[in-house]
Amino acid sequence: MKKKKKIKLEDLTTDEIEDITTRAENKKNVPLVSSNQVNMRFDKALLNKAKELARVQGLPYTTFLATLLKEDIERLWKVYHMVGY
Repeated sequence: MKKKKKIKLEDLTTDEIEDITTRAENKKNVPLVSSNQVNMRFDKALLNKAKELARVQGLPYTTFLATLLKEDIERLWKVYHMVGY
């Protein structure tokens, strides 16, 4: 049985990476939550905004997004319990 050859990112051309990115952005049937990790898809404009906000705060954008998401969930959880659902 042949093993599949895995393509390494550094072997791809800029056009190939752009094509893969475009196709990934258009997928709607990808599960967003798996296991204990959250996979999020942002369009280019939103991702650039997040990266800029993270840069201003001196954080990696993944850390910035994780912190922001945690803070928002905690804030919404408090409101949810105050309303009494």
